[in-house]
Amino acid sequence: MDKRHWTEANDLQAGVDFDFRHNLDTDWETAPFHMHHFYEFYLFLRGKVQMLIEDEAFDAHPMDLFIFPPGVLHRALILEPSPAYERAYFYVTRKALSEMYDEHFPMLRILDGAMVRGDYSYHADDESAAQFLRLVDECLREEGNQDPSSRAMNRCRVNMLSLIACRIVQHKDVLIPRPPDRISDVIRYINDHILEPLSLDVLSDRFFISKYTLLHDFKSYANISVHQYILYKRIQLAQQLMQSGVSPGDAAKQSGFNDYAGFYRAFVRQNIITPQAYYTGVQHTGNAVRGQS
Repeated sequence: MDKRHWTEANDLQAGVDFDFRHNLDTDWETAPFHMHHFYEFYLFLRGKVQMLIEDEAFDAHPMDLFIFPPGVLHRALILEPSPAYERAYFYVTRKALSEMYDEHFPMLRILDGAMVRGDYSYHADDESAAQFLRLVDECLREEGNQDPSSRAMNRCRVNMLSLIACRIVQHKDVLIPRPPDRISDVIRYINDHILEPLSLDVLSDRFFISKYTLLHDFKSYANISVHQYILYKRIQLAQQLMQSGVSPGDAAKQSGFNDYAGFYRAFVRQNIITPQAYYTGVQHTGNAVRGQS
């Protein structure tokens, strides 16, 4: 990712397992496609917004819940400045979710199943949405409390928030995406052919559009370039390979990079650390350091 967009505003600080937001914006600068190293559970409250998730676009309506697993590219596209853009959401690591394991309600298994199906978007019932919003606001108020019990209280609330989100997933009131357009088809093609040559010439010939139109329309959709998107997906694949024990050099070859130098530069730009440091971190701890997808 371009370092200009890699800020603490969309990241968890080292050693932190969860965080919360309830934002209302009247003048919001639309973000580029981005991904997190943790889960984001996002309740849309109001505004004129399309939610873009990889190759799908959704018209967001009040009380729609969007779940962004680690490594899934997404962005909110503001269609009109009025009404104000309001949302409540929280971040939680996979590690924290695993520590909340209950054999009668295995949240990670529920979320993994949704990810396999590609179901990231749901309409929440009024009661669940109200509970979700109330708990996020309680967490935010508790963050300013100096009482030693505050963090433990918020951990309990995170458990409740995660349970509410997984219950919504189980109800399977899945949102229907907008009909695919040409850029959606391009993104789907890139995802399905990430190990193959994916130059502008290849893509423009494949979809019978000029390179200029491809560049312009893709940037309008994703707010990043075609090249940046391809690098995102290849770095993500390389990270998954390194997590499974593949060396950085072999991961570079197996994720579509022509040479290690190009892989190294792209990896450091996106993750701030080197591939070897990332690999060493995941092998020693079993958990990815900053840069995991």
